[in-house]
Amino acid sequence: MTHHTEETLVLIKPDGVARNLVGEILARIERKG
Repeated sequence: MTHHTEETLVLIKPDGVARNLVGEILARIERKG
């Protein structure tokens, strides 16, 4: 059996982190997922 795991690399710019947008960005990605 072959298992395929899809991995996504997410790069968030430091200014995004400073504005506490990480949670919102991840939420958007999860909704698309």
